[in-house]
Amino acid sequence: MEFAILGPTELRVGGDPVPLGVAKQRGLLAILLYHAGDPVRVDLIAEHLWGGRSVGSYRENLYPLASRLRAVLRTAGLPRSLTRVSGVRAYRLDVDPANVDYHQFRRLVNDGREAAIRGDHGRCVELLDRAVRLWRGEPLAELHGATSEHLRRELHEKLLGAHRSLIESELVVGRAQVALTRLEPLMSAHPLDEALARLWVSALLAVGREHEAQTFATVFASRYRKQMRIEPALDLSDLPFAGRPAEAVRGDARAEASGDDSGRRARPNQLPSGIPDFIGHEDLLAELDSMSRGGSANAVVLAGMPGVGKSTLAIHWAQRHRAEFPDGQLYLNAEGHGALPAIAADEAIHRLLVALGVPGDKIPADPIQRRSRYHEELNGRRILIVVDNVLDSEQVRPLIPMTGTCLLVITSRIRLKGLTIRDGIRTITVQPLPEAAQEALLGGVVRTTRSQEARASIQALARLSGGLPLALRIIGEHVAARPRARIADLIEDLAIRLLDCEGDETDDATLRTVFAWSYRALAPPAATLFRCLGLFPGATIDVLAASVLTASGRTETERALNTLARAHLINHDDARRYRLHDLIQRYAVERADHEISIEDRRVVTRRLLDWYLLTAVNAARVLEPESPLVPDLPVPDEIEPLTFAVDRDATRWCEVEQANLYALAGAAAAAGFHRLAWQLPNTVYQIFDRYGRQEAALRLQELALQAAIADRHDVGRAGTLGNLGAAYFALHDLPNAADAFEEGLRLARRIGFTDGQMACLHNLAVLRLKAGEVSVAVEMYDELLVVCQESGHLIGQANVHIHLGDAHRQLGARERAVTAYLDALALWREIGSMRQQGNVHARLAALHLESGDSVAALNHCRLALDVYHHTTDEVIRCAVLIVAADAHRQLGQLAEAARDASTALAISDAIADGISKARALEIFAGIQLANGRRDAAYAACLEARRSLGDNVSPEAAALRERLRVVVEGSVEGD
Repeated sequence: MEFAILGPTELRVGGDPVPLGVAKQRGLLAILLYHAGDPVRVDLIAEHLWGGRSVGSYRENLYPLASRLRAVLRTAGLPRSLTRVSGVRAYRLDVDPANVDYHQFRRLVNDGREAAIRGDHGRCVELLDRAVRLWRGEPLAELHGATSEHLRRELHEKLLGAHRSLIESELVVGRAQVALTRLEPLMSAHPLDEALARLWVSALLAVGREHEAQTFATVFASRYRKQMRIEPALDLSDLPFAGRPAEAVRGDARAEASGDDSGRRARPNQLPSGIPDFIGHEDLLAELDSMSRGGSANAVVLAGMPGVGKSTLAIHWAQRHRAEFPDGQLYLNAEGHGALPAIAADEAIHRLLVALGVPGDKIPADPIQRRSRYHEELNGRRILIVVDNVLDSEQVRPLIPMTGTCLLVITSRIRLKGLTIRDGIRTITVQPLPEAAQEALLGGVVRTTRSQEARASIQALARLSGGLPLALRIIGEHVAARPRARIADLIEDLAIRLLDCEGDETDDATLRTVFAWSYRALAPPAATLFRCLGLFPGATIDVLAASVLTASGRTETERALNTLARAHLINHDDARRYRLHDLIQRYAVERADHEISIEDRRVVTRRLLDWYLLTAVNAARVLEPESPLVPDLPVPDEIEPLTFAVDRDATRWCEVEQANLYALAGAAAAAGFHRLAWQLPNTVYQIFDRYGRQEAALRLQELALQAAIADRHDVGRAGTLGNLGAAYFALHDLPNAADAFEEGLRLARRIGFTDGQMACLHNLAVLRLKAGEVSVAVEMYDELLVVCQESGHLIGQANVHIHLGDAHRQLGARERAVTAYLDALALWREIGSMRQQGNVHARLAALHLESGDSVAALNHCRLALDVYHHTTDEVIRCAVLIVAADAHRQLGQLAEAARDASTALAISDAIADGISKARALEIFAGIQLANGRRDAAYAACLEARRSLGDNVSPEAAALRERLRVVVEGSVEGD
């Protein structure tokens, strides 16, 4: 299978062409092949196919094009190669780049240049000749518009560069006549290209045509001066002409073509001294080593946030490898971020040319000629160039060597996407140091001789830095300069004022100054968003929530977020979410405090809280339709909360936003938005009850209770007491659960809150059942059932039937338990709650297992697990898997039992449920015992006992007794 885009777009299978359809369809294939394996945004496709006009007006045409193209690819044997990339409005074509002529061309050119660097010019000629023969005409022929024309120009430049490299090597291996033949059409197409002109002269000299060479050089210089109005770099004095023996002239010509003029050029050594105690980033150093050894790259970008150590890393690596670049090492601070203006590209080239030994009066004033002279000076030499602190792609693009013998190392706070996309330059992101490297670096700076206790404080100090080497050095110098101060006191001091602490005798080395340089360079929309992010209390944020912060549209917000990400003031947490580094978060908070008025801060915070609350309410409507909403919700005047069509979407949002929702409740309380501070926790309680981890839920309900009291909202307070009791109950803290339910019941009765009374009565009955007072619980449930039936409260009836089933099951009344469960199942079906239907199947499974019917138990387990493929409830899923594991064990299906027990064990760890973990370990121990692995069974029992801790509930007591029996069985067999 072969794809071709270096000419009319083609697909051949087994040598036979495959019809690709209309021109637009072939154009879509072409742009996807150019980016083979990578997502291509819909708006970029629209620019190439329809000249950049609004993608909205062409969506109805683009989707059919993609559908027809899929059909063509399916016919060709690639049924799933064209896919839509969710979340970024893009398409991706997954094909092997080795089957695309453009990517073959790039690989052959890189391999050829690498061969030339090794001195294997014969191999270089072979590879580059194959590369240029891949071109069959105008590349990407079906694409139109300015964007496509620009892309085609870049491709032609790459072809021209390949021709230049090919001709240079042809001259070196003595194929001057072939080089002349190849050069003739190129000279006709590019009559003012100085590099081609130099090769033409060198080739003429190599075949002994000195007079023609001299005449051409004179005519070329005259034509160049006339059309360009400047002097060409190609000068008669530059070339080996008259009065020289022919062989010497030809030798000079070959040397000129191969760049061998090392005897007359300066060898600059401008690298700054590296730091002696460099630590960390071994992986990045190895990556740079690999690139340097392979010679496959002529430039690389080290990008990262302020203070992360990009410059130090670049200089450290450069110092280690200076011997590999014997013709010199150049260094330039581009001043992209700092107190001084950024250095323009042409000024940068001027400075580098001076360093390369070019006299100032010989440096062309014209930018194009200056750049040409710069590349001539680099040609054929092994020079390392480090350009530090780059502002943007345009500042550094002219400095990229055209020869593969030189390497340009760029550092920037900005992700230079232009270099990656247009020039294929690789970007390495420098991340903060890991903990071990942080502690090693800080320990070296502090050089403490204090007590072991003080040296142990290094870890706490290192955590303040967030892994930034600059912050670590500032912290280290601050501590080292105060040898008599207690480190604990210094930690407290640094936690407050680390942004202000100086790194040296200048203000430039404070973290605040370093961050400020990046912040001040932002465009207004990005700067506004950065300040507003200081008001966001969560860990990660997506585009929609960020747009709520600034009250901006999604497109504008996405653009601002991308600007912040390019500046490394925010990081991609995953494909859709962003995260601020801890220290930059502190700086953002500071900017918000200084630049946003108190009134505006409250407006932004209230808007954000309303959006999250109402979005959570919409999630609850889908996931918990049977549960009543919290009262007195805000009206969505200026916001558009998310809505969810299906359970899975709502569940995914809740899972991703769980930590943020908890943090927002705390922020609401701190800001005095008391109503929101109890509404938000109570809205999400039933949802997050599915995931276990009740410690956080308990703290949140305690906060919500204080907020409801401060809000003087009795209904909110009563509802919160019910959820607080439920959180205690989930943690097996039955006394505190009873106190909360009873207080909630008293309040609900006093204010006439019927739903609250029913909920608390129901929960108190559950407590009686849990405590073993089954008959009392049954009486309470019977009374409650009558109240629910009289009021037509279906949800209440369904809940009562479930727990009546539990009670009859404990009493040994199996048939009455089955009847109660089936009544509950019918009600939940009528209500439409899939989750609760799964809950009933889980109970029926346990009942059948206790009755000795393992097959029926497994059937109900499968029905329950089917439900939890569509909705989420890790607590019940864990219980179902434990029952399934026990049923498999009783049927002798030990492999299946071990599988389900292991999964339940992992879930119980995740939800921090000691009882469930002990039950899973009990079954696991029984499986090990059945397999004759008594030591493993004994170990599982011990771990189960540990997980029960000091739990004194009847369920825990029964478990301990069963574990004792298993332990005795494992010991007796020894």
